[in-house]
Amino acid sequence: MRAAALPLPHDGPVLHPERQVSRALRFAGSVVSAYLAATLVPMLAYARGAGDWLPLVLHLLALGVALGVTVPGATARWARDWMPLAMGPFLYIELRWLIVGVGRAHADASVIAWEHAVFAGDPSSTWATRAPWLPLSEWLHLSYASYYLLVLVPPVALYLRGRREAYARTVLALALVYALCFVTYLLFPVDGPRYLVGPAMAPEGPVRSFVLRLLAAGSSRGTAFPSSHVAASVVASLCALQHQRGLGVMVALLTAGLVAGTVYGGFHYGVDALAGLVTGLLAWALSIAVWCRLAVAGPYVAPGAQSATAA
Repeated sequence: MRAAALPLPHDGPVLHPERQVSRALRFAGSVVSAYLAATLVPMLAYARGAGDWLPLVLHLLALGVALGVTVPGATARWARDWMPLAMGPFLYIELRWLIVGVGRAHADASVIAWEHAVFAGDPSSTWATRAPWLPLSEWLHLSYASYYLLVLVPPVALYLRGRREAYARTVLALALVYALCFVTYLLFPVDGPRYLVGPAMAPEGPVRSFVLRLLAAGSSRGTAFPSSHVAASVVASLCALQHQRGLGVMVALLTAGLVAGTVYGGFHYGVDALAGLVTGLLAWALSIAVWCRLAVAGPYVAPGAQSATAA
């Protein structure tokens, strides 16, 4: 006797896979568009206060692009597919202006108190001096610098191999984790130890020097808690382990080094890394819930096909 089928965790018919992929990518694009629209007012406040109107112009251009590519049929499919990821670097850079525009007090004092309560000390300033081993320092800084590859290489590989469902699920999870981090920065800005006391006294090496130059050129103040490096890398690891097991193991190993490197190098408080870990897990779980919810819809109609009720 056959066992009865288990009920699906939603009501209604299930989308054709390609429509679910398209809907997930549109949802990710809508997250970006909504964020840009919601932050228009603080960007205007920054422009007025600083007398610097270029960031507002760039913000409006980004909003226009985000809205334009999310309209079905308005742009090529590849533009809709890639917009959420391609917009990420700009969204991070403009936080240096948005945080000023929102005007919230920076909360390092609170985070330092949490740091002392959790770790009974300051690992961001003491760990490197207690383990001043150059190979360790270089490896942890290399892991930290690999962040950009960790979040980009897995989805690029999926896309080039035509694995659109896995790609869409990865982009959806990354869009959600960045949204959670960036909104937190606006409401609860934290500078982090690098801005307040400088990077940790780790052994000098070529990789560490490269990382310090990179941070000096591109980091945005107020974006320490939670660590978006940790949060996004955790999401990238979980998605890669789910869809690309071999690559996922490599990503997970580098993510472990990155989590340690954020603190060893003095770039983040220990609680920043812990909060990044929690945020990454939360965003990944939320992406699964959203993906399942997006599966509910009517029957699939192939692109270009006419409706049976059309005149």
